[in-house]
Amino acid sequence: MALHLEFVLLGPPVSNQSPGPNLAAWRARVAGESRMRWPNPPLTGNLKAVVINFYAGNKPSVDVDNMSKAVLDEMQGIVYVDDRQVVQAEITHVKIGAAFSIVGVRPIIVSSIHAGNEFLYVRIDDEQTPFPLPK
Repeated sequence: MALHLEFVLLGPPVSNQSPGPNLAAWRARVAGESRMRWPNPPLTGNLKAVVINFYAGNKPSVDVDNMSKAVLDEMQGIVYVDDRQVVQAEITHVKIGAAFSIVGVRPIIVSSIHAGNEFLYVRIDDEQTPFPLPK
């Protein structure tokens, strides 16, 4: 399974259900970061997306489905041809002050956690085959 792209966006994500300038600005940030980090032609195979919202406070500011939709939609045409290529997704919220085991964790996540600010981690890999069924 190949890692194609990963990046961090500082601040809380904006819900896809939030019409107006905040959503437009968020989508522009996602698209801009995607273009900066992915100078290649869009991928054409099946993919896995990982989207983790590291949030502060008592609860996340957005639902997981509304958080991921804006991100995955904006990467379409930049990182991959069509968001239907994302056949697997790991989407979650993690409280920024929670206890973590960071052994083997990606350095970009460790440094972002260490900074102590809210952030969104985004990663695109090849799909995992064979798919591991829940145990």
